[in-house]
Amino acid sequence: MNIFPTEIPPHEQFTDFREMLINSREKWGAADALMEKKDNEWQAVTYNELFYRVMSLGCGLRKLGMKKRTPVAIASENRIRWGISYLAVACGGAICIPIDRDLKEQEFFHILFTTESEIFIGSQKYVDMICDMVEKLPHLKLIINMDDFAENSIVIPFEDIIDQGKQLFESNSSDYPFTKIDPDEVFTILFTSGTTGTSKGVMLSQNNIISDVTGVMKVIPLRHPELFLSVLPLHHTYECTCGFLLPLSHGMTVAYAENLKRIADNLLEVQATIMLGVPLLFEAIYNKIMQRIEEKGKMKFRFGKGLSTLAEKVFHKDIRRSIFRPLHEKFGGRLKLLISGGAAISPDVSRGFRELGLMLLQGYGLTETSPVISLNMLDNFKDDAAGLPVPGSEFKIEDGEICVRGPMVMLGYYKNEEATREVIVDGWFHTGDLGYIDDQNFIYIQGRKKAVIVTANGKNIYPEEVETYLNKSPFILESLVWEGPEATKYCEEVFAILVPNIEYFDQFLGRHGKKISEEEVEKILKEEVKKYCSELANYKRVKRFTIQWEEFEKTTTRKIKRYLYTSKIKKVASKQK
Repeated sequence: MNIFPTEIPPHEQFTDFREMLINSREKWGAADALMEKKDNEWQAVTYNELFYRVMSLGCGLRKLGMKKRTPVAIASENRIRWGISYLAVACGGAICIPIDRDLKEQEFFHILFTTESEIFIGSQKYVDMICDMVEKLPHLKLIINMDDFAENSIVIPFEDIIDQGKQLFESNSSDYPFTKIDPDEVFTILFTSGTTGTSKGVMLSQNNIISDVTGVMKVIPLRHPELFLSVLPLHHTYECTCGFLLPLSHGMTVAYAENLKRIADNLLEVQATIMLGVPLLFEAIYNKIMQRIEEKGKMKFRFGKGLSTLAEKVFHKDIRRSIFRPLHEKFGGRLKLLISGGAAISPDVSRGFRELGLMLLQGYGLTETSPVISLNMLDNFKDDAAGLPVPGSEFKIEDGEICVRGPMVMLGYYKNEEATREVIVDGWFHTGDLGYIDDQNFIYIQGRKKAVIVTANGKNIYPEEVETYLNKSPFILESLVWEGPEATKYCEEVFAILVPNIEYFDQFLGRHGKKISEEEVEKILKEEVKKYCSELANYKRVKRFTIQWEEFEKTTTRKIKRYLYTSKIKKVASKQK
């Protein structure tokens, strides 16, 4: 049974987010737009209600001083009011500054101070933080609390502004709904949390983001009435573009997951059809599924796989969803598409999900490209590739580095012309990723240019490739491959930092009547490193490793902040000499 349309339906046309919102309201007004769980019940706003609340908030903000190009910062957990705030800023021609909710206080201050933000909209936790630093933020005039508390004169409850704006909107007493929007001007400034430790403000226009939404919609048939479960933080451009604006532009529904631990429960409750995620999330889900299959015995699973393969070859029918129905029912019975981004995912995981009747597609992009620039297609994909160029994007390889140009490429870095000139040359954005394009136009990512390891005899080693092999071991939770603390210009031996999978060690050693200990863990890891690196060329194999018992610190898209570990270790090593 084909669960996707055989042809890509036409995509909606719009030039700015207000036009998008009006279009969606006219076509799908009574349909649910956004959903969240409150007091143990799912609550929704329809497209009619979303439009009305966005206009009301916008009119209220205009009365309180939000003009065109006014910098407005937003920080909260994923929730309906985040989306309403974002769209209200967009429809008023102001500048939206979504802030990573996991940042420390000094990082919040830096972003608010640097961008000269005049309005801050956030939930209670962040309002408390901003109130403590407000005297040091001369431009900040207004703090809006999404949780409707007002503890001092500068803080206004969210719903109060909605109520004030509602009166203005209904009486046609505000010019906000008629604001002239220039889709090519700076609309949002996104501060990347990066793996290198250097945070830059990426400036995107509404046109940048809309061109990206349009490109994706031309290759994947995502339309009303699909339902997205949103699990990644909304401040990140991947979730914001693909898991928020894209669904809203075509009448779909977005339900906000309660937290990462409740994903399976939430999938079941809302009966989601699509979920975006990052490799670590999908790999964790897949490993959990396979662990349960192993506990119950693999014979039934192998028989199901064999029967599915036979049906496909002989009858040209995909019966995987029927064969593995109990698994699908645990996820609500309607989940059909997973989209992975943020980093490369193991091809084994993509194939594994597909064998269970779940399509997983991998894409590639950066904050600087709004973000998607390549994507595998439903009927044309390669599990080890980052996909084909999204319509509108153009690629080239320059000295091994992937370069792209197109309408989705950023306007530049905020207040950093030098950094902008370094990455955008003659209209081409230099991604910093090394890779190649095959004869079928599929793009392959080999690793970050700054992370590549060069051996004494001039060979290149891509840490991500070696990490993929190491992470195949069930004993290794995660790994970080690098050139070691003593390396200078060239690498003599490949080093790794390994985080053991304690849960798996406990189970394995328990079955053998042993208790977990540092000696046992090191002994087993030595064998595992040797076993999984045997598939690599000799010069790529890990020769030495250290054990880290806690997980690596990561960005919000679950990428390891490599600099925190490699630079720290190098400093320690230099002091010991």
